This record gives sequence, C-alpha cells and structure tokens, in this order.
Amino acid sequence: MTAQTLVVFLLVSACSLYVVWMLMPAVARRFVAQWLLRLPLGQRLKAPMVRAASSSSGCDCSGCDKVVRGQRESQTTQAIRFHPRPKR
Repeated sequence: MTAQTLVVFLLVSACSLYVVWMLMPAVARRFVAQWLLRLPLGQRLKAPMVRAASSSSGCDCSGCDKVVRGQRESQTTQAIRFHPRPKR
C-alpha cells in the first residue's frame, strides 16, 4: 500500500464518518454518543460527545416550534413580492 493510497483512504473514511454523523437522526446520534462515552476517549473527543449525548434536539432550527438561542417569534405579517421575469 503506497502512502498516497493510505492518505486517500484516511481522508475518505474521515469524511464518510463526518457525513454519517451529521445526517444521523438526533436520537441515533445521542445513542451513539452515549455508547462512545463508555470508551476511553481523550479530552478532545470527550467534550463533543458529552454535548451530543445531553442535547435535547438535533439542531438549532426552530422546526419543533420552540424559540432557540434568542430568536424571537415575529408577530407581524410580511408581504411576499413576486418579480416575474420579462418574457422574451
């Protein structure tokens, strides 16, 4: 195995793990994080796993109808303007 193949393998593996982690549902991510906390991880990996294991939602969006991180719900209505393209 050449060094180039090894570097490409490590890079693709790391990117694949990152994508799987980001696209994983919050419940599964929480379960995996709790499972990984049982392993002897270094401080650098332990802090994100503790944060993931104790998170109550999957992301910072307000898709579950709750206000997140100082966002406030807007009570005013806003008009939507459509700008049609000129016909050619």
